[in-house]
Amino acid sequence: MSTPTLMQSFWYGVRHPMKWLRDLCGGEAAFPLVVLFGLNAVDELDRTAFGILLPEIRDAFGIDIQTALSLVALSSVAALALQVPIAQYADKTNRIPLVVFGALAWGFFSGMTGLATGLILLTVARSGSALGKAVIDPTHNSLIADYYPIETRSRVYSFHRAANAVGAFVGPLSAGLLAYYFDWRVPFLVFVIPTVIFAVLATRLHEPTRGKWERHATGASQEIIDTEEESPSFAESWRTAHKVKSLQRIWWSLPFLATSLIGFVTLAALLYEQKFNLDERARGVAAAVAEPFALVGLVIGARIATRRFIGNVKGLIRFVASIAVVSSVASAGFAFAPNVYVAVALNCVISATLAIIGPGVLAALSLAIPPRARATGFAIGSLWVIPGLAILPVIGWIADNWSIEVGMLVMIPMFLIGSLILRSVADVIDDDIAQVWQSAAARSEVLYERRQGTTNLLLLRGVEAGYDNRTVLHGIDLHLDEGEVVALLGTNGAGKSTLLKSISGIVEADRGAIVLDGRDITHAPPNEIASLGIVQMPGGQGVFGSLTVKENLELAGWTNRRDSAGVAAATAEVLEMFPVLAERLGSPAANMSGGQQQMLALAMSFVMRPKVLLIDELSLGLAPVVVGQLLPIVRRMADDGVTVVLVEQSVNVALTVADRAYF
Repeated sequence: MSTPTLMQSFWYGVRHPMKWLRDLCGGEAAFPLVVLFGLNAVDELDRTAFGILLPEIRDAFGIDIQTALSLVALSSVAALALQVPIAQYADKTNRIPLVVFGALAWGFFSGMTGLATGLILLTVARSGSALGKAVIDPTHNSLIADYYPIETRSRVYSFHRAANAVGAFVGPLSAGLLAYYFDWRVPFLVFVIPTVIFAVLATRLHEPTRGKWERHATGASQEIIDTEEESPSFAESWRTAHKVKSLQRIWWSLPFLATSLIGFVTLAALLYEQKFNLDERARGVAAAVAEPFALVGLVIGARIATRRFIGNVKGLIRFVASIAVVSSVASAGFAFAPNVYVAVALNCVISATLAIIGPGVLAALSLAIPPRARATGFAIGSLWVIPGLAILPVIGWIADNWSIEVGMLVMIPMFLIGSLILRSVADVIDDDIAQVWQSAAARSEVLYERRQGTTNLLLLRGVEAGYDNRTVLHGIDLHLDEGEVVALLGTNGAGKSTLLKSISGIVEADRGAIVLDGRDITHAPPNEIASLGIVQMPGGQGVFGSLTVKENLELAGWTNRRDSAGVAAATAEVLEMFPVLAERLGSPAANMSGGQQQMLALAMSFVMRPKVLLIDELSLGLAPVVVGQLLPIVRRMADDGVTVVLVEQSVNVALTVADRAYF
């Protein structure tokens, strides 16, 4: 069966729009995509209107180009700074109310722009209107990845991105005409209406299950696919995102790419006015003419991404980076265009090329960022844009003192540098995607086995970790059952202690998955892992020397402080096991012998009632008689259901208590 041409696909969409949308979404409901498209488009109306009417706004408030660009930078900083807390909230709770509230908030501030009577009020209004971008980028991208299958993401991201082109077409045109016939304030008041309409429609959306399509891709059962993972804390999301190598390289490119793009859009409107003497109506038409080409770029980009680069994300990234270079060359031509017709033509090329870049990068990153931290992963990049925005006032100063053309030319090298960094993402993207799938598969495996009644509690798959960019652990696979004692044997430097630290979070794993009872803890911080029931007893340093024995035991009960009766009972029981501790409750731990300190450390672990106990060198430096007193307590804890991982150099000691051993 032959593949339909671009025109055939276009006319099919015109004749059967609902069926075309359903096919676009891979058979899933198109309503969420349409609503998110509308919200993205109405936010673009406000932003593009401000850009095209900047000359009138500048004259109304009596500011120069440097001040105007400073205002643009300030509002951009507000949008970027808000993205991370908004994204963290989105990763932890229902995203739909956030989408609705964000739309109403930015609609309010858009209307305030039209009512501003002074520069301070205008600055507040523009900073508030930045809520649109602050909400849309993390929440919309995350929702789309959870609404629609993996194989459709290039298409749906392109469709969502088309809203920017539609808004950038309708925005300048309608803003220019309304300002020409009425006043520059009128468009900002009018744009509140469609924003409210789409916000009301958004209340009908349902919250999708996070990461279900990644679990579906691993062949998990429907029950596991529909089981949403526990939301991560901000610290865990932050640590998770910073381990995605492709995301790190994207962040490095953003100060160069975003700053040059924001500066170009702002200076383009001023260039139309100063060089070609276009009024607000003509500028609106000139800007709007370029936007249909953005739609063309989106369609072409989506076709190329879904056909030529399906299953080849590395090739997609390299293609997108090459397109970015083409865009930078066209930007240089725009700055020195001899007439308005050449300028508009080059702007059309720029719009088409830029439209290809965004969806390709988003589709790739949606596969490389773990679903639990997807909103945060998309948003952290916003912080990397902020340093680049400091250059905008400098570019404005150059435009004031030399010319707008020179100011534009300064941004070209920045865009080229960003494009080259973006291209380097191709070197690591496949590894990041494999990491996401490995983690999803590991979680599914534990959840499935636990629901089948098995005792599998802790699972490690492909764990890699080390220090100072030197890998110590290479692809560690390990599973531990509930109530099992597993010994890790080997010489010094084999990585036994590093493995324990990776499980407890003291050393963050670079790759692989560590799953506790179906919950991914690979990148969770140590304090959160401890609260989940994993306790590490470090060799020879498991007590607080300046505290008394009693205070050490009380401190151990902190994680179970809501069950004071249980803590008291466990403390009394462990003091019966170790009478020497009961005799020295008031003594500082530092004054006790090494064997007594090890008893206290084990007693503290007993009081904490962990799910998993990690013991590093239990017998280190201890007399055999002391070791003989400690091992029965380890066995007792295992019989109570505690999973114990014991690192030992003494094979005899380890095999005395262990059910299994790894060498």
